[in-house]
Amino acid sequence: MSRIRSFGASLIVLSAGIAPAAAADLGGGYAEPSAPAYRSSGFSWNGPEIGVLLGYGWGNASAPGTKFGADGWTGGAYAGYNFQVAPQFVLGVEGDIMASGMDGSVAGLGVSNPWNATLRGRAGWAYNQFLLYGTGGLALGGLKTSTPGDSDTKTQVGWTLGVGAEAALTNTVTARLEYRYTDLGNAGFSNVGGGNVGFTSNQLMLGLGMKF
Repeated sequence: MSRIRSFGASLIVLSAGIAPAAAADLGGGYAEPSAPAYRSSGFSWNGPEIGVLLGYGWGNASAPGTKFGADGWTGGAYAGYNFQVAPQFVLGVEGDIMASGMDGSVAGLGVSNPWNATLRGRAGWAYNQFLLYGTGGLALGGLKTSTPGDSDTKTQVGWTLGVGAEAALTNTVTARLEYRYTDLGNAGFSNVGGGNVGFTSNQLMLGLGMKF
């Protein structure tokens, strides 16, 4: 009888040791879910933004029987509004007006583009304080043709497309680098006979802005 009691006591002690070990094994096998790849810093691109632009334009003028370059510096101001519709997706609308020094001449004919303005949409991919975007829309610009003793000026309507990268230097100050192609179409000028004059340009611009 004493042996049976000893055997029963041994089973109780053994069971008490196995139970916590099994519980520990079960708990150790649980793996916490991995953290998401994207972590937001809390920065938002949402809201209005204004700024200044400075760049250089490589213009191309076309006239009856000839094509030539019309290059120069450009600079002006922009304003727009961004909508951060998802953590990494930004939509916006933006407009700018720029003074332009792009001009060139050949065989007594000069073509210049003294100013430009655009109204564009923007769509971009954001990662915290960095934004890569595409932009495009309506373009307006002045074209002036000059010949010995005469000149003519018109306002042209065209289109523009571009890409850019923008970074928030602080919660309110941003900087950007943007490339844009603009086509102002072609038109007839009173001092240029035999056909129309057209103008396109490639512009590379740096910008400094403030968001609210």
